[in-house]
Amino acid sequence: MNKSYCLIGLPHSGKSLLGKNIATRKNKLFIDTDILLKYKYNNNLSNIIKQHGHREFILKEENIILKINKSNIIISPGGSVVYSDNSLNYIKNELNCSVIHLKLSYNEFNNRLNDFNRRGIVNPYDLSIPELYYERINLCNYYSDITLCANDKTCLFKNLINYIE
Repeated sequence: MNKSYCLIGLPHSGKSLLGKNIATRKNKLFIDTDILLKYKYNNNLSNIIKQHGHREFILKEENIILKINKSNIIISPGGSVVYSDNSLNYIKNELNCSVIHLKLSYNEFNNRLNDFNRRGIVNPYDLSIPELYYERINLCNYYSDITLCANDKTCLFKNLINYIE
């Protein structure tokens, strides 16, 4: 049976980079919902958020996810996917994905976060960076089937290669 996987986590945790590399190695289709959003709205994520607001962005991301109908995939949704029960329930129950949380420590997240405003990070409750970190970590923990440390991308890559069938 061809198993599917979904990588969730904070910005800069390696969801897209590692997801794409592992999908190639494991002969799986790679789907990056941020790329699909950029393509559909012909704009970068930051501008989509500015034009439509955080809540509408989450709905737009959800609409894209609910149209995915593939198997043997690795999905890399935007970090804001954790704000949508519909999206993650669909990913888990309809697409039968194992959800993997690529967890960064707060210090590592803070070290990698150099483009908060430019990157297009959904922050619907206008939280401080530490508050946003802990909120997202709690949501990722809630939805994930397994958590892997993402502080060291080389180690994370090896762990993902071993975990993903």
